[in-house]
Order: sequence, then structure tokens, then C-alpha cells
Amino acid sequence: MSNTELPIKNNKLTVKAITYSWYYNPLALKEIEIPVVPNTIVKPTELLVKVHATSINPVDCIFKGFSYGFINPKNKIIGGDFSGVVVKAGPETNFKVGDKIYGDVLTFTGRGSSSEYILFEPSKAIICEKIPEGIKFEEAASLPIVSGTAYQCLKSYGGDLTGKNVLVLGAGTSVGTYSVQLAKKYFGAKNVVATCSSKSAEKTKKNGADIVVDYTKNSKINELLEFVKVNGKFDIVVDTVRDESVFDYFNALLKPVSENGILTQVKGSYTIDYSNLKLSQFLPSLKKLTNSINFKLGRSPYFVTDILLESNKGYGDAINKLWTEGKLNISMDSIKNAYTDYQEAYDRVASGKASGKVVMKFVQ
Repeated sequence: MSNTELPIKNNKLTVKAITYSWYYNPLALKEIEIPVVPNTIVKPTELLVKVHATSINPVDCIFKGFSYGFINPKNKIIGGDFSGVVVKAGPETNFKVGDKIYGDVLTFTGRGSSSEYILFEPSKAIICEKIPEGIKFEEAASLPIVSGTAYQCLKSYGGDLTGKNVLVLGAGTSVGTYSVQLAKKYFGAKNVVATCSSKSAEKTKKNGADIVVDYTKNSKINELLEFVKVNGKFDIVVDTVRDESVFDYFNALLKPVSENGILTQVKGSYTIDYSNLKLSQFLPSLKKLTNSINFKLGRSPYFVTDILLESNKGYGDAINKLWTEGKLNISMDSIKNAYTDYQEAYDRVASGKASGKVVMKFVQ
């Protein structure tokens, strides 16, 4: 794409973007000006991407829910996940014009992904990868934060998971969906036990879970204890929903840190409703604080770590391998028109009613 084809005037790129300013205001589609480098448009380390699709995540709802107008910029672009095509590539980026890419550019600066074009440095993006052949733009945009978080949870084990026991709490969530798949199909876990509701049981089994436990039943802990009697303790627990009931049974369920045992807990709210956020929803529980203090004082052999998505080497290779082998199930709830249905997309995620990812298409 030549410079003359881009909506640039006075070294500023004018784009339509989905924005917000205050927490209580609805989303709005506005024209935003993005400063660019004269002539080259991009710096040597930057990419300019024409966005085809983005997706909404709970973290986007959190950012908006705690947004106050005096925090710059006034018009913040929502979102982090994206997929699109490179239209300008700096020579130091390792990408070229025409590359189909996906990733996550979530930042605290307010320039998110839900825009017709995005300008960013791929080396500073949390995720920036080429789209595996055959994955649609909408599917690619649904992947980064949730599958990246799942990958990070499992990598936190710090060793080979081949032949190990993995417990995924909240396998019906998007992060849980990919945690099950990656644990079984990529990291080679021997046993993947997953908790979810009955409506997610069939999907969870297809994703690779060996045993599915209905968390809504009072027998959940007993079923986990029965598994341990036969198969041994869990090497890693991936908690995607802050289900801390297992804290009371560490001695029976989880291997101690001396045997590489670990519980990874995804940061977030205790509830799945992000439409009316309160700070108390995100504070650590007494159980967690007590465990943390006891572990640091050497009184507890069980390690609990918080997971907030970071750049992880090997993530792109893992997704590409599962996809090319036909083992990746991409979980999507719905696809919306980015120009007209952005508030509907946001509300569906914020309400906790989405089953899979909600994606917004910019290129129709």
C-alpha cells in the first residue's frame, strides 16, 4: 500500500477506532489521529497494520471499568488482541509488507487494537506472530490473550510436563479451554483433570481432558482426591477462575515445591460479571495471603503464583504446531461488526454470558 493510499494528512494517520474516556460512558466510534514518521510512515522498529479483526477480553472491561477521564489520552482505544495485514514494515522488525499477523498490543497508554490501523513496535508487543496458514483472521484475533495466558500458566511449571498430572480449574473459560489443549496436546501431560459445568463437559473432553469433574456438585473435592489415590498428586494446578477451594487440600492434592509442584492462578475478578466492577473483586483472599506468607516464612511447601500475560518465547511455535497437526480447537462465541456492534460485543463479554471469544470485524 502506497503512502498516498493511506488516510494521512500533516504526518498524522486518521483512523476510525472504538474508544472510551470515562468508566461510565458507553463505547464510541471516533476518528483518531495517530502521528507517523514523514515519508517512511514507520520507524525502523515499527509496523503499520491494517486491522481485520479484534476481540474483547475481560481485561479490556477492567481497563475501561477503572478508567477516569483525567488519565491520558482522553479517547482511549479499547482492546489488545488483533489480526491483520502488515502495510508498512520497518527494516528492524523481521516482518514484511503483506504478512498476515496476529498478536496483543494491550498497554496502559490507551492506544489499543480496536482501530482500522494500528502502529506499534512488535518487539514491545506482548504477542506478535504470523498467522498459521489456514487460520481465518477472526479466529486469529480470538487467540492471543487467552491462549497466551494458558501457555504461560503451563510454562510456569519450569520443567517437562510429559507424563505429569495437570489439574485445570475452570476448563469452560477461554483460558481454561486452551490450558486443557496445551497441557495434553502440546506439553504431553499424562493426565489432564478439568473442572467445569455440565454444559462445558463435552467440549472439555474434546479438548483433551482425561477426566472432567462437575464443579457445581458437592463431590468435586472427593473426585479429585479419588484421582490422586490412583494416579498420584498433581504436578501443576492451573486456576483460571480463582477457585481456592483446593487451598484447603494442598497436602492431599498438590506436590510440594521441592518436587516442582506449583499452582498458577490467573489474575482477575472473583466473579465473571465485569459490568459493575469493584476493587474488592480483585483483592487477594485471606487464604491466598496466608499461603503466601507461610510459604515465604518456610511454613508451607506449596507455591502459588499469579499469572498476568507476558511475552513468552515459544508461544507462537506451540500454536502453529497444534494447528498444523489439526489439534487446535478455536473457541469463539460470536463475530460482530466493529463499526456498528461494538457496544453489543463489549456488553456480552462484560456480562460473563459469552461462551468463547467475542470478535469484532473491521474488514467485512
